[in-house]
Amino acid sequence: MKDLTILYYTSNREKPEFEQIIRRRILRIIGKTPLISISHKPIDFGHNICVGDVGLSDYNIYRQMQIGCLEAKTKYVCTAEADCLYPPTGYFDFKPPEGWTAGHYTNLYILWKGSHIFNQKAFSLCGLYSNREYLLSRFPRSLGKEQWRAGHKPQHPLFHKWKEWTPFKGEIPIINCKTSEGMRHKSGVNTESGPKKELPYWGSAILLEKELWKI
Repeated sequence: MKDLTILYYTSNREKPEFEQIIRRRILRIIGKTPLISISHKPIDFGHNICVGDVGLSDYNIYRQMQIGCLEAKTKYVCTAEADCLYPPTGYFDFKPPEGWTAGHYTNLYILWKGSHIFNQKAFSLCGLYSNREYLLSRFPRSLGKEQWRAGHKPQHPLFHKWKEWTPFKGEIPIINCKTSEGMRHKSGVNTESGPKKELPYWGSAILLEKELWKI
């Protein structure tokens, strides 16, 4: 996708070997698409901005996203997280229609380490694709004057109850991989669809766990 910058944010809490697998997979997919990484520790990944060990919180995630948006120069930005596997098509190569503001990728599943199954997830910031200027306009309402606030939530969500998001979907899911090292181990799932042992492109949950965590 032309005129896109990928914003990869991380608190560097995951095991380095696991996060390195995530980064290698992203690099194989994105080609020459610009990538800005906003991290708590220095990393060699795209254009890196290290903010230091500012602590864990949704507030700080928003701030990292804002810093990446301010650094980017493209019309659009999309997010990438340190614990997510991204599809080769459908997300980074998404072509937004004229007038696109912001949207979230709805084909999203969770893989908990050791669970051996995929569970569908309704929403995550890991699949945000937005007009950069529009996204920047949302941060002042969400963030206060403090630069960093460990353990705090934003004052307001980026978008009011997600009504200003436009859902979009590709055939291959994003996989949000959950470990005990990340900021959140728990997450809501869509129970109506039920757990799945296999998914298109990704194959077996058990085999994917072996690749990611050697279990």
